Amino acid sequence: MTDAIDRGSGPSPELEDAAWRVLGAGLRGEPSPILGRPTWTRENARRLSALVGGENADLGDRSFFEKLSDQIGSESDDLLVFVAELLFVHVLPLSDFKPTTKIERVDRVLSWAPSRPATPDWMRRAVELPGVFRGGVGFKVQVWAQLLWMCRFVETWFDATDDQRRAALGNPWAFGALVATTPKDSPAIRASICYLTWPGSYEAVVRAADRKLIRDAFAHEIGGASGNDEEAINRDLEAIRTKVDDAAGSRVHWYREPYRSQWEVKTSAGRRAWLVRAKQGGAALVQSWLDDGFVSLPATNLELDVATAAQPTIRAAVESGYAHLTYAQRLTLVREYSDFILKMSADDVIVGILDDALVVGSVLGDAELVEGGSSRLRRPAAWSASAPGLKDLPEPLPSLLDGQGAVVDVTSALGVLDQYLAPERRIDDDDLSGDEPPLPPPVATVPELPAGTDELAASLHMPRPSLQEIIELLQDRQQLVFYGPPGTGKTYVAQAIARHVVGSDRSRVRLVQFHPSYAYEDFFEGLRPSTESGTVTFELKPGPLRQIADEARLAENADAPYVLIIDEMNRGNLAKVFGELYYLLEYRNEAVRLQYSGDIEEFRLPKNLFIIGTMNTVDRSISLVDAAIRRRFPFVELHPAVEPTKSVLESYLRANHVDTLRAQLLAELNSRIDERDLQIGPSFLMRTSASTKAGLERIWKYDILPLLEDHYYGQRSPEVIREQFGLDALLRAVDSRRLGPVDLAVDTGTAEYEGRAVQSVGPTGPSETGIDSE
Repeated sequence: MTDAIDRGSGPSPELEDAAWRVLGAGLRGEPSPILGRPTWTRENARRLSALVGGENADLGDRSFFEKLSDQIGSESDDLLVFVAELLFVHVLPLSDFKPTTKIERVDRVLSWAPSRPATPDWMRRAVELPGVFRGGVGFKVQVWAQLLWMCRFVETWFDATDDQRRAALGNPWAFGALVATTPKDSPAIRASICYLTWPGSYEAVVRAADRKLIRDAFAHEIGGASGNDEEAINRDLEAIRTKVDDAAGSRVHWYREPYRSQWEVKTSAGRRAWLVRAKQGGAALVQSWLDDGFVSLPATNLELDVATAAQPTIRAAVESGYAHLTYAQRLTLVREYSDFILKMSADDVIVGILDDALVVGSVLGDAELVEGGSSRLRRPAAWSASAPGLKDLPEPLPSLLDGQGAVVDVTSALGVLDQYLAPERRIDDDDLSGDEPPLPPPVATVPELPAGTDELAASLHMPRPSLQEIIELLQDRQQLVFYGPPGTGKTYVAQAIARHVVGSDRSRVRLVQFHPSYAYEDFFEGLRPSTESGTVTFELKPGPLRQIADEARLAENADAPYVLIIDEMNRGNLAKVFGELYYLLEYRNEAVRLQYSGDIEEFRLPKNLFIIGTMNTVDRSISLVDAAIRRRFPFVELHPAVEPTKSVLESYLRANHVDTLRAQLLAELNSRIDERDLQIGPSFLMRTSASTKAGLERIWKYDILPLLEDHYYGQRSPEVIREQFGLDALLRAVDSRRLGPVDLAVDTGTAEYEGRAVQSVGPTGPSETGIDSE
């Protein structure tokens, strides 16, 4: 079989030609391009399978190559070159592996061969070419399993008749049909071999789910899909790609724009982690998962075409097959089967519980429904040999494992779980390309907040030790409330500390103000009307807490603090606004099912989200704040009589080289107010207008006296209030203390206000010119 083959070309003709130099020689039984004699033989394939599989399989935690060296390191040139060529074909098309990693695999195996054959220069050039698809965890952690499949494929190929092999090398669909007869299928590597052999017919897309999504998204280009079996999807894709190529004038790459966004919107983003419970089978079922390489749900009564399943078809199948269950039980099954079929995907991490230990593995392929038994809905999986004890697990795993249901999303612990995968099953940065490394997100930790600085203290005119204590309290509890009378700068301080905490990226600070009509739907998420094509529908819309929490939990933001400021917190109905989120304020490691999207996911507050609330003690609603919110938030008082607020005004005046008269006026005013929570804060007198007599009079007339008149309504007349708390009365009292009895005898004495000389107060009070006009 030496006739030339018109294989067509794919997205990387040079890479495809390099792969064919090995594949073509091997499949035709021709001499190896490395050794000069045939290496792809039935005998070599069987020998390699016996050495690395079956009873000789090494399931320990050493790396793949450490084990492989022990298993084949002393074999012949022919066998070792065969292995090197298989590994070259295996890793060449991957876009998420570094060129150095690719060629190192070939170099390392060839170095074990007795004659030490050299790696050809064309191979070294080939691995420098950009890959065409991501291998992910499947190609990284399943090298052993995929290598065994390639051995079985070589056996299957040479067990076929000459006519079958000739037909397969003359027709891509005959080739695909023959390859599919390889025992113990491994779909991803099989798809890669089909593409590398027939790049003009098979797409460089090894995930079956992606191929179907692409076909479905572009089926209109060919007048609709021809079927849903694998060959029909592949044929449709060839027809679609041919048409799109003609229109675009270049070879389409489905993982690049503008194509990717047309189909990938239907897939879930990112690598995830799942707890799957073996409820009915118990420990025996989990052991069978480990022994036979799968993970499963019972699905005893489920009749469904898993390959074409969608949320409506899963719901219908559950309603039909489980009519004997209650409505709530059926809804639970719909969620679990939807997660397992639609959300879970290859490369995801899975965990199970075996006795008192946690077993950890990787999902290898798509879901399938097998006939018979009590474990019908399955996904292939590779399980690690390590099994950490449940009592030894770090956060957030213990709380996540308490989640209810047979399928629980535990992606928050992905960074922790990846540590339990065997070395050859982990995603190591050294192995991966810098372009798209599918690294797990870091373990969720509370980011270290920056210490208070002299600059922060100076900007707030507050003592640095007091501010440091507040920051440490926020670090420890992740949430707090500033409370106090009006004018104590609660919101201003909250914003200043929030900006200090987040640093230069101010977008990580959000402010929301509560009011009596504010609800859960405004704060977290709720249904909002939307009009499309004249039809009014309701869509689930996120509120400010949901938005900032979702942004904070992104992997790239895990180390960055986010701050949500809730102003006038006590003006809202807190139990109504927070709803089930009340629980999360006390238990940051836990998760809750949400009112509107609880059947889809569990929600937890990110550890890098900090919350600062403010409450005005004059607003009588603060007395209605229940014990639950007081227990969840530490309360920090900002009061004119105590630090850090007590000295704010005096510090501000001295920093601006201004006389401290205003601070004395404020102290005199608050000494006359008999209710502590009504005392006035310094911010009223820190305005620019307060530097003149006219400005002070406006502040008293329009800000301070109305507050007091409202408080004493029905108890004291406005005249009495002005006489007791008015500016003139306070100035008389302050001046009498500032100058003393001896100075008062000198009716022409002077005092300074804001650095300007003013006439002193006489026995009948200050004159009209006692303070400069504006």
